[in-house]
Amino acid sequence: MDDVSPLDQRTLAVYRAILFHKEHDPDRLADLLGIATDEVGEALARLSELSLLAPSGDSPGALRAVNPSLGLKVLLQREQDELAWRQQRIEQNRAALAALAAEYTASGGSGSDGTEQLDNVDEIRTRLEALAESCRHESLVFHPVGGLSEEAIEASRPLNERALARGVRFRSIYLDSAVNDRVTRAHAQWMAEHNSEIRTSPTLPMRLLIVDTTAAIVAGLPDQAGPSALLFNSRPVVLAMRALFEAYWEHAAPFHEKNSSEDDPHGLTPQERKLLQLLSTGLTDEAVARMLGIGVRTERRIMAELMERLGASSRFEAGVQAARRQWI
Repeated sequence: MDDVSPLDQRTLAVYRAILFHKEHDPDRLADLLGIATDEVGEALARLSELSLLAPSGDSPGALRAVNPSLGLKVLLQREQDELAWRQQRIEQNRAALAALAAEYTASGGSGSDGTEQLDNVDEIRTRLEALAESCRHESLVFHPVGGLSEEAIEASRPLNERALARGVRFRSIYLDSAVNDRVTRAHAQWMAEHNSEIRTSPTLPMRLLIVDTTAAIVAGLPDQAGPSALLFNSRPVVLAMRALFEAYWEHAAPFHEKNSSEDDPHGLTPQERKLLQLLSTGLTDEAVARMLGIGVRTERRIMAELMERLGASSRFEAGVQAARRQWI
């Protein structure tokens, strides 16, 4: 069924000229209205299509204007028919997509323990979209990267808006380094303005999304190669993931406050303290930087500043001094 578009001013002007001036000839209508003859022809065709013009009984081959009241009833009936047709199509599409969704879920390849391996980006995105749409109460997220891309934010924004409209509560934990990223900071502020809670932590163990108490998707595990993820539907596993999230949430701090050193007795930021702790375990600069979500050059700059504050000439001496001063 064709769309019934509103009457434009030119078509309405032609209708008025025929209605009030009893003019039917396209050339004289064009002169009267100051428009091209072919534009008059288009308007006549549109008016006939809308049943606002009918064949003239007095002038064979000519058209007459239908009474506006009758024309209004005709247009309203067409609009109602159009609406009914669209509603029918929507119901048909909804039923078809619901059947496909059930079939897709049934053939998802989940193991007997409720675990599903996702092995490519498209598959992961499809699952993430489905989880976002199914969320009804709470969404919990670990973001173990220094910053989010604008593409990722734009892709997730409509999903987040619909979830927020449903009353879903969002709680997200970012790395401390995310406060230095303009795009991530703006996104976090937008989420906070929409009644979401944002905190940061020096490190995070994995990329994690938990939806209500029904599903959890994990990516970024050490033994995972390439774009892969694990989807857990087992309730005990999901509850264990929630407990892990709550443990990090308890020790995380509000997004805008996390890098402050004012509350630390030694004047250390959580990021600086974590850096010292990680280096004391023997990790390389590259591994520490990756866990903190910062560049290697940034990690080395922070370490150099700490060494200067400790009065140390080597990292070993810095470790000894940090331990002696109970920095770690």
